[in-house]
Amino acid sequence: MYQKKRTSPFTIFFRILFTACLIYSVVFIFQNSLQIAEQSSLRSEQVQQVVNEVAGTVGLGPFSLHMVRKMAHFAEFMMMGFWFMLCLRVYTRHFIKHVSWPLFLGLGTAVMDETIQMFVDGRGSSVKDVWIDFSGFLMGLFVALLILMFLRMCVILFVHRHDDQELVQPEPQPRPAKKRPAPSPAPQPQEQWEEEAEEEWEEEPLPQYQPPARPARQTARRAPEPQPWWEPVPEEQKEEEESYDTSIEIEH
Repeated sequence: MYQKKRTSPFTIFFRILFTACLIYSVVFIFQNSLQIAEQSSLRSEQVQQVVNEVAGTVGLGPFSLHMVRKMAHFAEFMMMGFWFMLCLRVYTRHFIKHVSWPLFLGLGTAVMDETIQMFVDGRGSSVKDVWIDFSGFLMGLFVALLILMFLRMCVILFVHRHDDQELVQPEPQPRPAKKRPAPSPAPQPQEQWEEEAEEEWEEEPLPQYQPPARPARQTARRAPEPQPWWEPVPEEQKEEEESYDTSIEIEH
């Protein structure tokens, strides 16, 4: 059965942290949109003084109130996009594949922010502000993506930091332990055998090939064997034998 991998406590902590920062940035944007014109102008003037003081130390000229307000919109949505990308990363490893969701939600938040200002006293909305807000959101996503790629590269280099040393210098192998020689067994008494006198062997001469002796021709010829002598049978006896044979056949 498939067992789900347990989530580490660090991942849970970062999920809670980044989600809380994202929610706070969205609430901060809508809170500034709900302020009336007098309160919004007062806060914008305070921010203008701080920005001009910091820019003067760097050598940049003073910024107008209108420029400060547009920069404030850009910075708000930039922080929102930054926290959105980090929040997406801790929930999934394939955050590039699912980047369409942040883009859609960022554009929707910008449109909703300008829509809220239409119903506030002394405030107004414009399409130009929507594009400024969405540009700040894209910049926040891009900055967070660069930071994530940099951290990932650092982790890879840290994990494989010993690979080059292994290629240049091989790992020292342990020396084989010296084997002690096994104790030799005690010598056993050997039986003494009486040496027998060696007999001298004489080599027998090999028999020489002799052709087979041919039988001597018989000079004397064999005498012809005597042939049996047949005496002629008289005619009377022949007639008696024939008559006897015929009589036997008639009886049968």
